[in-house]
Amino acid sequence: MNHWFCIKTNRYKEKWVTQQLSEWCDEVYLPLLRQYKKVRRQFKWAIEPLFPCYLFARFDREPALGKVRTTLGVATVLSTSEDGPVVVDDAIINALRERSSNGYIEVRPVALRPGDPLEIIEGPFQGITALFEKNLKAGERIVVLLDLLSSRVRVEVPRLCVQRKQTAYRQESLL
Repeated sequence: MNHWFCIKTNRYKEKWVTQQLSEWCDEVYLPLLRQYKKVRRQFKWAIEPLFPCYLFARFDREPALGKVRTTLGVATVLSTSEDGPVVVDDAIINALRERSSNGYIEVRPVALRPGDPLEIIEGPFQGITALFEKNLKAGERIVVLLDLLSSRVRVEVPRLCVQRKQTAYRQESLL
């Protein structure tokens, strides 16, 4: 009987192993993630595996397990010491596929409201707490308010250089 199994691949070989396994597996599923991130000093949309070094394959355990394990690029089939390969529930694969649109899962930044406390996590103001003011350029950049030298200063920063602060806003000054 065919079941889903989790396959661990060698680093950066997920797509290649997916092509190789499609020859003797009923289905192979590599969940992909699309996110806006910094790539070589620029912010770009990047598509990469949702689970780096892992993919899912549906096959009959007895005849195909040996072929899967010996496929170049496969590190191992996720297993327990007592029961052998772990069967992945169909509901998990279906849930991942439902979240996928256009072949990948997309992570969008959390919506911000004016006055939300943020922490700058990258750049010259790293570690400083700021208040969100507004979005610019289709959400790629934002305007924040910083307390600098006893006054609030508007500063434009890339959206990915900030994260929402969980605690109440603390006034911090650069002197």
